[in-house]
Amino acid sequence: MSLRFSEAGPEFPEQLVDALLTGDVVFLCGAGVSAPQLPGFGALVTRCFASLNVDMSASEQLSFDENRFEEALGSLSRRIVNPTDMTRAVVGELQPPVDADLSHHRTILRLSRDLENRPAIVTTNFDTLIERALRETEEVEQVRTFSFAGQDLPPPGSAGFGGIIHIHGRIADADLGLDETPLVVTSADYGDAYMRSGWASRFLFDLCRTKTIVLVGYSAGDAPVRYFLNVLEADRQRFPDLRPVYAIDAVVTRDLADVRWAALAVDPIVYEYQLDGAGNPTSHAALWPDLEKLADLVERPRATRRDWARAILAKPFADADAAELDHAAWLFSGRRDLWSLAIPTIIDGDWFDFFADRKLWTERDASWIVAAWLVRDLSSPDRFRRAVEWLEKLGKSFADELARRIRQVKDAPVLWLRLWRLLTISRPDRGDHWEDRAYTLMEVLKGPVVLHADLERAVSLLTPALELRSGRSFFDDEPVVDPPRRLSDLAWPRLTLSDRGGASDLVAALVAVPQPLVLLEIASARLRATVGLSLDIGTIEGDYDGNDGAVPSVEPHGQNEHHDGPIFLVELLARLLEPAAVTNRDAVRAQASAWKAMPGILGTRLWLHSLRLADLFDADEAFAGLSGLSRDIFWAVRRELALVLRDRAGDARADLVAAVEQRILTEGPAYYDRYAIEDGQADWRSHALDAEVWLRLNMLEQAGRLTAEGTAELAAIKARRVYLARGVEDHDFFGSYSTGVHMVVGDAQPIIDAAEGERLQVAREVLGSHDIEKQQGWSAFCRTNPRGALDTLKGAPLDDANAPLWRDLIGALSFPEGEKDPDRRPLVVELFGVLEPAEAPFLTLVADRLADLYWSSPRQAEPAIASWWQRLFTAAVARDTEPLDFTRDLYADLINTPGGRLTQAALIDIEARRKANEPIGPELLEALDAAVTAPGRQGAMARGALVFAAGFVLTIEGQTVTPLLEAALAGDGDEAVALRRVLVTDSRLSSVASRTFSAAVLRGVGELTGRGHDLTNAAAKIIAPALSILRGEQTEADWGMGIADAAKALRAGPLALRSGVAELVKQWIHQIDEDRAVAWRTGIGPLLLAIWPRERSFREREFSRHFADLAVESGDAFPEALEQLLPHMTLLEGHGGTYAIERSGVPEKFARETLILLWKLFGPGTTSDLYGVPKILDRLIESLSAIELDRRLQWLDQKATRYE
Repeated sequence: MSLRFSEAGPEFPEQLVDALLTGDVVFLCGAGVSAPQLPGFGALVTRCFASLNVDMSASEQLSFDENRFEEALGSLSRRIVNPTDMTRAVVGELQPPVDADLSHHRTILRLSRDLENRPAIVTTNFDTLIERALRETEEVEQVRTFSFAGQDLPPPGSAGFGGIIHIHGRIADADLGLDETPLVVTSADYGDAYMRSGWASRFLFDLCRTKTIVLVGYSAGDAPVRYFLNVLEADRQRFPDLRPVYAIDAVVTRDLADVRWAALAVDPIVYEYQLDGAGNPTSHAALWPDLEKLADLVERPRATRRDWARAILAKPFADADAAELDHAAWLFSGRRDLWSLAIPTIIDGDWFDFFADRKLWTERDASWIVAAWLVRDLSSPDRFRRAVEWLEKLGKSFADELARRIRQVKDAPVLWLRLWRLLTISRPDRGDHWEDRAYTLMEVLKGPVVLHADLERAVSLLTPALELRSGRSFFDDEPVVDPPRRLSDLAWPRLTLSDRGGASDLVAALVAVPQPLVLLEIASARLRATVGLSLDIGTIEGDYDGNDGAVPSVEPHGQNEHHDGPIFLVELLARLLEPAAVTNRDAVRAQASAWKAMPGILGTRLWLHSLRLADLFDADEAFAGLSGLSRDIFWAVRRELALVLRDRAGDARADLVAAVEQRILTEGPAYYDRYAIEDGQADWRSHALDAEVWLRLNMLEQAGRLTAEGTAELAAIKARRVYLARGVEDHDFFGSYSTGVHMVVGDAQPIIDAAEGERLQVAREVLGSHDIEKQQGWSAFCRTNPRGALDTLKGAPLDDANAPLWRDLIGALSFPEGEKDPDRRPLVVELFGVLEPAEAPFLTLVADRLADLYWSSPRQAEPAIASWWQRLFTAAVARDTEPLDFTRDLYADLINTPGGRLTQAALIDIEARRKANEPIGPELLEALDAAVTAPGRQGAMARGALVFAAGFVLTIEGQTVTPLLEAALAGDGDEAVALRRVLVTDSRLSSVASRTFSAAVLRGVGELTGRGHDLTNAAAKIIAPALSILRGEQTEADWGMGIADAAKALRAGPLALRSGVAELVKQWIHQIDEDRAVAWRTGIGPLLLAIWPRERSFREREFSRHFADLAVESGDAFPEALEQLLPHMTLLEGHGGTYAIERSGVPEKFARETLILLWKLFGPGTTSDLYGVPKILDRLIESLSAIELDRRLQWLDQKATRYE
């Protein structure tokens, strides 16, 4: 593959063009580059002899005639008395002409640059015309920096390699401030440079290992070519990593290329001589214009490539010649930026086969590219046939993409739409991908063509799938089953929908489809499959059906909200009954009977719902069905059975209604007797039975069919259950009822209605109820009437049986909600007084709740409460025999434990005394002593609270806990590690505390794990002192640690600690000074310079984003911050990394530095998607137009995907 811009011009190999675009090419320039303004080597020799007034000897003439010009000059230098005269003559002949034409040199400068946009040109010329061309775009000092000569050459492959490198020396240039260096002009000079010393040959050999070399301005017989390439050819056999060497050379005709290049292992790039003014083929006019076009491509590859691609792809594939196909392959190989242009440009689909054959895309890209092209003309038979072929090649991903794009097409002919839709579903099972989600299918269901497969897919989305969650976190108190008997012994299985968000709307869309019977059959099949899966995973087992609780109502109801599982499938079936019955009553009756036969309860509930529809079943059939229900189903189902009683009793035969009423009146006790009551548990069964009988009898009464016996029983229930002496409400149809945010609020009515002497017993009974509302009744009573609750408990024994009741009352008083209650304070004081006689065993049962109440009580003003501290703390320590879980966050746990809470309460009370200028009583100091020495888990929590407030504890007059805290923090055990973590992750630590516990701080930061604020808080413990010392605010003695300690901690500590520092300095750059540049220069910059590890092993990829953001946030100090931080950055991975740059002004203010940063983050080797980079590049170009030619910018622009 090659690029040619003109008939007579050179053909540039693809490999060379790719190398140019990646900055891997160095041009090696000979005398021809400066011709005809300066003489070539032969003319230089002639002029040199003439200027010295010396004739050539016979041997010199022979060397000259054979183009061995260095030999002629070597002989001359030996013949004349002062060899320096010859050098002066050479220099004199090479002085640049006035108003020199530098166009060739500019072109070379445009082409021969590395990816960091530094010129990288090697030349055997002595003149400085390339430097003069560079001076047009760079300052003189920069030009001098880039110019190298003689043996002082930058090593190829090094980080700083580049410049204009005169390997044979350079003449002086006063305008540029360049000195003359020794010149390689004679055979002796060449022998030393290439053989005896060999510095030139070593340089060129290393260069060939690191760069692709292009010779321009030479012929095959020139001295540098002979000396260099002969050596290189020998080395190429031993060193296969040598890069290609190309030579641009002129020929009369292309088939007459100089064969000497092949002998030198050089790939010639030939162009044809053009006729000069005299009609002789000597002009190089075909070369330089084409090199300029090549430079255009290298400088602006994206625009040029788009123009080429548009011109080639617009043709029929068969009309493209081999060169154009090679061009196209080169354009698309390894790049994705032209596909958006190819899709609207291509007319002939054969181009896509070409892309596949040449492997110019990934299969993923192929799917969306071909699909996007196909949908541009859905009425094309050719495109349809091609779609069939591509479906076979690409499979499901292509079918999904094509289907998605077809949905976006408007006004397609219905016939074609049907054909394309059928095509997209002609693959195997498509699974549950995002294209199949509810909102997508709803659009299909509204369309003019709805296929049976669409209905199947839509119903499948309403069918729950199995999801397993590991662990038994909800049942940790249950013994592990070994060996396991069912799936739930190993994991928590549940049936869940993949797209609950759009499920309700999808149900409505399906109901609107005029095919209710078809949908009823499909949905019934899915329900059977769900029931089968439920049997497999144990959701249905015996008389238990987990799906029953997942469906509060089989018909749509507000209680169904926020439920998962089969809820939407069941709702769909319930809504389809009536319209399907109109189509085929017998078929629907058959389906309903099939539901009843399904295992579990859910199918029967659907069948019961169907009994309510007079168009399906008459009333006698409905009541006969109720009579035939098993006892367990008759009493387990509430809503659907009750509604059948209400809706159909009025029209049913009297004997059938009477039979059902007798079941209601007589069967219940036998059903509830199967539930065993454990020792100490209140017997809830009579309450539950009365509630169920009450509901069923009420339904018959509403239908006007309740007998006298039934009426009498209903009255008796209302008499003995005052809370049932009312009409039926909506919540009575449900086992649990959600009224909003709080699903369960507790039913306190039975306790309220109880007689004064019976209230305690009723409270005990409701605590053991299986009805969650009743079970929470005492808790609700405590919240709404704490005075009544305390009065109920005051005379009761302080024993194990009443401890749960006390816990609820104490909890209700601990953290009151709403407005301040003036009655709460005396109530709390009275409660503590009532509990005064309590013995230790009882206190251990309520200690945690009492600690909460103590914390929130007005203890400072109530000595009677304050005196409880020691009793509560002792009880809490005695009760808690669990070991401390050191995998958890100690501070997060301690604030919710009695030991931690009580210790914090003591510290708060000490602070209050001190603020009031009151003496700190000995009882509070004794509390601190008890906290720091307590054993067990609660002791650890208490010590954690003291460590968290370490800075405050140190200031307490008379305290003696500091040495004990130091000892606890200095330990090697798990508790000591946890305490050190509390110390270093606390957001506050004074310099006094830092000095006292400095050893623990330094040790703690070395043990750091975690993320977020913990990391930054810990990092602050070591870098805040360092920053304070650097800024002269405090000394190392003040902090107990210094800059060296911070540096050592960062070097020895975990990655998490350095992450915390990197995050923290980003925050501090905004806090140290309003001027962020000042903040960098006086704080963050010196700090990082002093403490951040310089070893390469500490350069972590995750810091790159932090440091890049920090540099950007440093304001006007961005260039210097970038210079300091850049060595610590690496390439980014994944998504993002440009947000800070995008929202800042650095692209406009510091365009070149911004490009340097982008290059560091997103240059060669990155796995980032470069999202956001193109917009930043556009801003750079807008602010500094010259930067568009920067090779790095063009590389980034090509690699980034533009969403156009």
